Amino acid sequence: MAADAYSDNTGRRYSIEYAMIRDINDQAWRADLLGRLLKNRDAHVNLIPLNPTPGSKWTASRKKDEMEFVKILEDYGVTVTVRDTRGREIDGACGQLAAAEKV
Repeated sequence: MAADAYSDNTGRRYSIEYAMIRDINDQAWRADLLGRLLKNRDAHVNLIPLNPTPGSKWTASRKKDEMEFVKILEDYGVTVTVRDTRGREIDGACGQLAAAEKV
């Protein structure tokens, strides 16, 4: 994997940014696949809960699914964080401002 070559050459860990979308890519079996792929690699997974936007059919994963995803990755020894979703409640989070309709 190219990211492994980067890590080997620089000594730096690489990050995988993973936008979690309810019922699309937040299933336990997907976490299992990702965990098996990244096990024993110098990788970090940053889970990004999808911010709901007007007119979109997609939304953020349920908290229980998010927590299960994290646990599965951690069980493989993969470091993982969940990005903070500040501003979501006022439609000011990442992606929401750009999607706002102008009056």
